[in-house]
Amino acid sequence: MRILSYFLLLATLSLSSCSKFLDEDNRGGTTNEEFYRTEAGYNTIIAAAYSSLRTTFRGTPWLLLAGTDTYQMNRGFDNRALMEYTQLYADNADVQTFYTNCYNATQTTNIGIYYNDLVETTEEKKKTWLAELRFLRAFYHFLLIEQFGGIVINNEPTLEGNRLNLPRATLAESYDFVIKEMETALPDLGEDKSRVNKEAANHYLAKVYLTRAWDLKNNADFEKAKTYATAAINGYTISIPYEELWSPTNEMNDEVLFAVQYDVESIPSTGGGNNQQSLFGPYLGGAELNHKYMTSAFIPSWSFHNYYTENDARYEATFMLTIYDQYFDYYDNTKDKTQIPIRAYYPRVWGREYTKADSLAWVAGKEHQIASNFRYYPFRLDEEAYRKAYQIDMSTPVIKKFDSPSTREVFDTQASVRDIVLARKAESYFLYAEACIGLNDFGSAANYVDKVLARPGNAKDNGALKPLQGIATAANQSAALDAYLIESAKEFIGEYLRWPELRRTGKLKEFCGRYNYDIKQVGVDNAFRGLDGSDKIYRPIPQTAIDINEANIEQNDGY
Repeated sequence: MRILSYFLLLATLSLSSCSKFLDEDNRGGTTNEEFYRTEAGYNTIIAAAYSSLRTTFRGTPWLLLAGTDTYQMNRGFDNRALMEYTQLYADNADVQTFYTNCYNATQTTNIGIYYNDLVETTEEKKKTWLAELRFLRAFYHFLLIEQFGGIVINNEPTLEGNRLNLPRATLAESYDFVIKEMETALPDLGEDKSRVNKEAANHYLAKVYLTRAWDLKNNADFEKAKTYATAAINGYTISIPYEELWSPTNEMNDEVLFAVQYDVESIPSTGGGNNQQSLFGPYLGGAELNHKYMTSAFIPSWSFHNYYTENDARYEATFMLTIYDQYFDYYDNTKDKTQIPIRAYYPRVWGREYTKADSLAWVAGKEHQIASNFRYYPFRLDEEAYRKAYQIDMSTPVIKKFDSPSTREVFDTQASVRDIVLARKAESYFLYAEACIGLNDFGSAANYVDKVLARPGNAKDNGALKPLQGIATAANQSAALDAYLIESAKEFIGEYLRWPELRRTGKLKEFCGRYNYDIKQVGVDNAFRGLDGSDKIYRPIPQTAIDINEANIEQNDGY
């Protein structure tokens, strides 16, 4: 039971969890139709469909973040192919995994959609479940479109025999399928944020229309994106301070629209969570230090640090600038911090270098204990100087916004039980702004970005936080996008958005050439130029998937 063995695995893997259970049931004479006719049986499909979000997002999101302006090469040079493109080929394991996971997820939803008519329950429940499954199926197809362009559309279950002749749809056909599915699902979705809901669907419809607008150069789609973004915002004012927004005790707050959800009770073992908290920053040492485990996959770049202005309080809310005796001491409000030794400090001053006099003033001006192995790591104005120590433990500040203190004693890659936020209303505002830029309405775009920058507490002087570069006064669309993308980077750092955002706006190569140190070293044209002479803008379709498909599938440019 498979569509494209090894990669799509659409029936073999996606159905395996259900099929193994059903095979055992079948020994007692229960058929699929009989099992899924019951609410309990059908809910196993619903659970599997939602569980596919964990499978897709719990690991390292190389395809969603690597090879952009905001992260530099990790010290182990892990996945250099996706970090700097030069060695990116059609056999890349992480591309294959992402491709497989998405298609496996679509097959799970196909099974649920196929059996929806059979389940014996109220019509209202059936309609809601069907809408959730259709949205999830469209969601995964959209993830694939963002990475690969036109795709194989998988909209039917594989129940009998192999399906090996699956043509690749055009980009336009692929978008049409996703939009039709999401718009059909929208009216029957509920309001429960723990599931697919109306506001989340409006948000993703805004993103799909926006992406299609850029890809197919259709201004009418920019207008549709604005309409759906407005529906997703639904009158909401950005009101939660940034550090509070990301507090470990404030998950699924009013700004969150859609998330991959975790809690301690829902994971099978202590390492059964996700790794988001461990990705962004250098290694902090071994388990004996009682710091959080860092894989160091993505180290925030020197250029990204320079996107912040001195007045932007999100800098302190994003980065852990003081590491106490144990990393998670920061979250223990019952402890007197002045009595806890500080192990590392990451000072920064704007417009000049941090000096010895600054260090002495900091020591003299604070009541605190200093650990015997204390080190401070000031931000350096010169990129070469800043990078010299980046392979040393603790050398640069780590991102704290995804921290999972409830699993602090688990020194494991997958220790986090924090939700992975996939969509929030601040992004809905940004999607509206981006659509305005697409229509050359820079004033309205600036207004919507400013609504997010006006978040309480964002400005240290309690005034209006200004963007690094002006959007309203931009000389042209390209300059407006530059200013917009810098603001987006700061607001959404570490969230799984950056690579698709740069690709859809046509700014991927430009921003890598301007801000990515590692790509600048190899030369941006060398990094992106493929074997056929064209640029690598999409990801390669896994070669094994092409080889096993009896349809004539053309590889993406550059591979």
